[in-house]
Amino acid sequence: YSSGEGAEYITRKAALKKLQLSLNDFRRLCILKGIYPREPRNRKRAQKGQAGIKTLYHVKDIQFLLHEPIIWRLRDYKIFNKKVGRARAIRDFESLKKYLNNHPTLKLDHIVKERYPTFLDAILRFRQLLTFQEIKAHYANGLL
Repeated sequence: YSSGEGAEYITRKAALKKLQLSLNDFRRLCILKGIYPREPRNRKRAQKGQAGIKTLYHVKDIQFLLHEPIIWRLRDYKIFNKKVGRARAIRDFESLKKYLNNHPTLKLDHIVKERYPTFLDAILRFRQLLTFQEIKAHYANGLL
């Protein structure tokens, strides 16, 4: 399928393979970036004739995730965990200490800047959240 609805959607399994991520990392990344599965107009065509119901994502969303710097950090975490696990297994505490002191850090500042480009946007969103929490607290106490 090179055009049409079959080329517009990709299954979750194919997306995981393309991004080279685990399911948990993929879920985290999708939540952070605000990408959700989509419902195609014609599921059979979108699934390339396959039966059953599969989770489908838009190809452009996955392309968008491919250029995300967080993916490299998630891969660094995977490598870090392998090194730490190996050092623990062979009881090499010197290397273990070195690895734990130089662990990779996940920076989310670019996602915050992307979601809230100005300070005013962030303040307005924060205000909405506080209002929602206040309503929720009143509802929990039986005041509403």
